[in-house]
Amino acid sequence: MKRKVVGQKVAEMLPAVLSAVLAALFAFASPFERMEYWLGDRIFVHEKPVNNCIKIIGIDDASLQEMGPFSGWSRQQAADLLNAFDQEHPPAVIAFDINYFGERDEEGDSALVKAAAKQDRLVMASYVQYTTKLERQPDGSLWMNTMYLEQVEKPYEALAAVSYDGFTNAMQDSDNYARRAMLSVEWNGEVCYHFAYETYRCYMAAMGQEPQAPETNGQGIYGFDYTAEPGMYEVYSYVDIVEGRCDMRVFQDSIVLVGAYAAAMMDQYMVPIARSAVMNGVEVQANHINALLDGRTYWELPVWCAGLLGAVLVGGYVFFAFRKSFFAGMAGGCGLVIIILFGAKLLYGYGIYWKCVVPLLGVVIAALARVVMGYLTERLRKRKILSVFRTYMAPQVVDELGKSKNYQIELGGRDREIAVLFVDIRGFTALSERLSPGEVVGILNRYLGQVTEAIFRNEGTLDKFIGDAVMAVYNAPLDVQEYWQKAVRTGIDIVDAVRSMNEDLKRDFGVEIACGVGIHCGRAVVGNIGCEYRMDYTAIGDTVNVAERLESIARAGQVLLSEEMYEHVKQDFRAEFLGARDLKGRADRVNVFSLEVTDGADADR
Repeated sequence: MKRKVVGQKVAEMLPAVLSAVLAALFAFASPFERMEYWLGDRIFVHEKPVNNCIKIIGIDDASLQEMGPFSGWSRQQAADLLNAFDQEHPPAVIAFDINYFGERDEEGDSALVKAAAKQDRLVMASYVQYTTKLERQPDGSLWMNTMYLEQVEKPYEALAAVSYDGFTNAMQDSDNYARRAMLSVEWNGEVCYHFAYETYRCYMAAMGQEPQAPETNGQGIYGFDYTAEPGMYEVYSYVDIVEGRCDMRVFQDSIVLVGAYAAAMMDQYMVPIARSAVMNGVEVQANHINALLDGRTYWELPVWCAGLLGAVLVGGYVFFAFRKSFFAGMAGGCGLVIIILFGAKLLYGYGIYWKCVVPLLGVVIAALARVVMGYLTERLRKRKILSVFRTYMAPQVVDELGKSKNYQIELGGRDREIAVLFVDIRGFTALSERLSPGEVVGILNRYLGQVTEAIFRNEGTLDKFIGDAVMAVYNAPLDVQEYWQKAVRTGIDIVDAVRSMNEDLKRDFGVEIACGVGIHCGRAVVGNIGCEYRMDYTAIGDTVNVAERLESIARAGQVLLSEEMYEHVKQDFRAEFLGARDLKGRADRVNVFSLEVTDGADADR
């Protein structure tokens, strides 16, 4: 009798224990990350009064119309803007959300430096370049560092000497919305701050106050609360400032942000405060600085803490619901949902972001768990695996891997022989300036569709889209017969497809596009790269770098092959030897061959 009572107690506790374990596991696995952000945007983010000390000078359509395309601007234009400010009523800080890397024309560069030297606090944009690097741990094991700091690109030397700088890298979450930022990085013994924080620091110094650094997580990342939707900050046209059509006294003691404000410049982001629209990058910086000034930054609750909290809430509710009547369980579930939402809102007010979807869903699912818990658990597991596969694998590869019962989603890579192809549009910036954003997107989508079809037709694996560039690998993850020839055939098919597209583009828009292709083969580390929450199937190594560098020097309509690649395909394709070329980042020169592509049918020997 006693054993029977113990068994009943264990049976009563088992659903609660399993639910608590599942809640903790889901908190660690983050399968609902997009839902977390969707819910957080709705309960945390709302419009607030903007800080009037923040003002924007936008390079808008009117400026481009009067002053010409931005790509043709000299740095004299930036000098003219700085010289236009009233020296008797100066801004507290002027910050350029525009890259001024490398020297261009001596006269314009010198003019900008002279104008910059007159400003007490001028912040220029820098950029942090990350890469993925295979590194060896102290215990001898290898791991892929996906945030390896390669370099910090700063303004040209003379300008950097008379200004501050901050990196403008945009950090986008898994749903492509911009909510967070890296506070600082260390490069060559120097601490480099984010552009918004550096601007905030300069402003606080101008006001005679100490800046308050935001709380960050273990990776130095913090989130910022948006203040206003697009168009809510004071915006002045760049050309109006330069032409003296504004009263410059309005900028006294202000934070003046200078940046792109025309759609053609393609500096726009999706933001949580305006999910149905996009926001110009300079407005994102304005919201970021506004949050720093008001102390509205946050850090995410550690995963272990969120997991523990979810386990207690879900496990406790399941224990309660399974012991009470259906109606009592439903009432308790509704009350607990309200408590969770109120608690998340309260924590956010104290600068702590709690991803609370897991306990919310746990409570809702627990209300029906007596009937469907087993079914839902298995269904969610399969859906998660399928969604992970489809984020980085070609459809035919997913189907082939699906036949393997023991295939696991895990981090790591293996060394194997592959061919790598890179293709990129030539003159895409100029094309963007001539056409509307909608037309540019339509052309880009059609082009990427043609490239993807060519890759899949030749049994390649689509690695990634990089803006208007595409990377593909051959002979991975599955063995492909004659993959060298198929990689070259892909390059030919892409060039032919672009030629066919140009007939329609010339007729419909009066424009043409062209692309350059680079192909190399060799050994590379291929596999799932990333972290346990987010991974991509990709290739890493010198083979990939050489292919990318070949593409960068390819002219319009040209397919460049490395000597290693040409040796494999010379019996099937004609190519012209261009000589040994210097490729960026390589000490040794590389022999380069240009494939003779007159027509798809004529490229074969």
